[in-house]
Amino acid sequence: MAEPVVLTLERHFTAADRERDEHPLLPFEVPPGIGRLQVRYEFDHPVSSADVGHKEGNIICIGIFDPRGSDFLRGAGFRGWSGDARPEFIIAPDEATPGYIAGPIQPGTWHILLGLYQLHPEGCHVRVTVTLFPGQGQGEFAPPPAPRVLRRGPAWYRGDLHCHTYHSDGSAPLSDLLAAARAQGLDFLAVTEHNTTSHFPELARYTASDLLLIPGEEITTFHGHANTWGIRSWQEFRCWTVEQMHQVRAAVRAAGALFSVNHPKHEGPEWEYVVDLDADCVEAWQGPNWFWNFQSLAYWDDLLRKGKRVVAVGGSDKHQGPFDGTLSNYEIGTPTTWVWAEELSERAILDGIRAGHVFISLDPRGPHLEMTAEAKGQTAMMGDELDLSAGDVVRFRCRVRGAAGNLLRVISDGQVREVPVDADDFVHEWEFVAADGRSYVRAEVIEPPEVPLDEEPAALMLLALGNPIYVSSSHRS
Repeated sequence: MAEPVVLTLERHFTAADRERDEHPLLPFEVPPGIGRLQVRYEFDHPVSSADVGHKEGNIICIGIFDPRGSDFLRGAGFRGWSGDARPEFIIAPDEATPGYIAGPIQPGTWHILLGLYQLHPEGCHVRVTVTLFPGQGQGEFAPPPAPRVLRRGPAWYRGDLHCHTYHSDGSAPLSDLLAAARAQGLDFLAVTEHNTTSHFPELARYTASDLLLIPGEEITTFHGHANTWGIRSWQEFRCWTVEQMHQVRAAVRAAGALFSVNHPKHEGPEWEYVVDLDADCVEAWQGPNWFWNFQSLAYWDDLLRKGKRVVAVGGSDKHQGPFDGTLSNYEIGTPTTWVWAEELSERAILDGIRAGHVFISLDPRGPHLEMTAEAKGQTAMMGDELDLSAGDVVRFRCRVRGAAGNLLRVISDGQVREVPVDADDFVHEWEFVAADGRSYVRAEVIEPPEVPLDEEPAALMLLALGNPIYVSSSHRS
């Protein structure tokens, strides 16, 4: 039996190297007859990613491409990414470390992918050890999940659009995440691992009739994160310029998927790319309220005031740990995104999100928030637009369930009006006169703040958040 072949790849990186390329590639050759590949890496002055920007030291991430291709936006050979979560990984025809894709070990030029997240002032020396084990059998790539219809008929379907398992930086398998989602009573779940699609074969295996699984990827750059939903193949994340991010967003759209800016807030991390990127959605609510969520909400509302039509969504960003059946205050579905869809299928859920037929609640139990409008024979729900003449009267109706004792806030072009919610099934109606131009009206339910929100925005505690109804009007003869 032939002995394993050990290859050592070493490079020293400086700040100038990072300025040129945040994701360098280290090539190595794989001869025929290899059945297993093992990679280990180490570097000097290491610190945890929790210390990024706060402590001097190196944070280096890792991934890998096979010979099918590693070019920007043409990385057909993508075989996995683990960020800085694992010091080693294996790939074989029938198994792989979570985050990596099992399948053929093709002969040819492979590439180690590094991510220069943070560098020590003296730079960083990286050593990668690749061990090639002889073996037989090239294996096959497992297919992604096939779209299915789980339930017929229009309804409000509840789910979560942002979560992780041990395929990225969660600590538990997909089975624990799905058990928690079922315990929460969710209808759909988008699993969005960081920069990898290694979870797709598992999504296909775990497909069932009671929980819709939507394949996704969190495009995790060093300058902001974005979710993609409805993809069937890996999406590029190696971008550090605005132009590169525009190209990535265009590629996601070309794949028929949705692109959403994630948690644009302090330590979210913040979104450092331009605000007019023309994203489909913004994650205006992520996880618990106290985690700077008022900043994400303000980011989205600023886009609305600038005339952008961007759908607000929520996501728990739950990094799933072992689940024993006991629910805590922060689980998958905290918050919950509700989508009005024609059926419970991937296509219908994504179409509902694309249309803005969405509201967000604190958890799967609510509160439930609906807003409708009627004018000149036209009707609208959240996400829709009324095309009117200036001076036309719009009749709005907002229904809130499960929020007695809290406040309904109606917001139009930055102007806020508060209404006490005095019943568990509460209806508020009002009229709005269409002005010349384009306006929006949205609603949210909050806890009565302990201090004025204009003095302390962080005191905002959301219970439910709805998307706008838009009013477009002009003077007509």
